Amino acid sequence: MTANKLLTRHELPNGLTLEVWDRSRPVAGDRHQVVLEARMSIPVNGATLPPELASRAEEVTAALGPELIFARREERNFIAEAEMAGMLDDMKTRLLTLGPLYLDPPDFAPRFIRQKYKEYLEKQL
Repeated sequence: MTANKLLTRHELPNGLTLEVWDRSRPVAGDRHQVVLEARMSIPVNGATLPPELASRAEEVTAALGPELIFARREERNFIAEAEMAGMLDDMKTRLLTLGPLYLDPPDFAPRFIRQKYKEYLEKQL
């Protein structure tokens, strides 16, 4: 049974919302796979596109869809049940301490969209 429990939701200065999920699950006996997942929905529209793609908004949206999901997972395997809560809390604290350096800047959404569109174009070749 997977936990799939929303631990916290943070509004970032760039207007995006970061959700932190517990996706841990039992593995064997009292051992678990501890999984922390950070997720963020990024709308693909004129306001979030990088400047060089703004004139091609319809093309980019058609290629990528109306939104992209940024997700990052941290996993630890074969953890005793008694250690789960502390480990999950440590993982969450680390994410919320270091994550803002990468996720908070106003250009995060345009950079992410630019990268995903570049990957899309490379697949088309």
